[in-house]
Amino acid sequence: MRWWFKARRGHTLLPVALVVFTAALYAVQDTTVLLPAITGSPRVALALFVPVPLFAILMAMLESRLPAAEVSGVRSVTRLDNLLVTAVVATAVLCSVVVAALQGTGTATTGGRNALFLTGLMLLGRAWVGQGAVMLPVGWLVTVAVIGFRGNVPRSWTVIALPADDLFAAAASLVVFALGLAAQIRSSRKTA
Repeated sequence: MRWWFKARRGHTLLPVALVVFTAALYAVQDTTVLLPAITGSPRVALALFVPVPLFAILMAMLESRLPAAEVSGVRSVTRLDNLLVTAVVATAVLCSVVVAALQGTGTATTGGRNALFLTGLMLLGRAWVGQGAVMLPVGWLVTVAVIGFRGNVPRSWTVIALPADDLFAAAASLVVFALGLAAQIRSSRKTA
């Protein structure tokens, strides 16, 4: 297991990813920006973009493979990869809850929920296009910013732009993440 973690560069990339995520979430707090969109100029929370470095670094870790060693190994690398993804996202959710507690507002918890959703989206795409799937959640973010608002009210399909206490967004994030993990199980067998 130690060689797997070093091959995934977890000892160097994982702390960087979580520190950047937490610091960015703390820095943007409730900051919104005016973005041009097809449906007007909505005020979009900067917290939507906080998970980008997290899932990008996670993709880099998953794609740093040792194919010969992984194919001939006794342990299931797919299970270890899924454990890594789950641990990283769970830590991101925990960090967002801590930031929300420090700020005294629940809006920071959207960072963890959005990391869950966007990572699941990335894993779903990875099953079909490999490393290029890191752009799928970025495309989702752009789509949400451009057509995901009616005035300043987010549409329900956006998921990531919905308020922190929205149950549909939480459920959709969990479902997409679970589907992403399932897709990774199937695709890891082909890529190893």
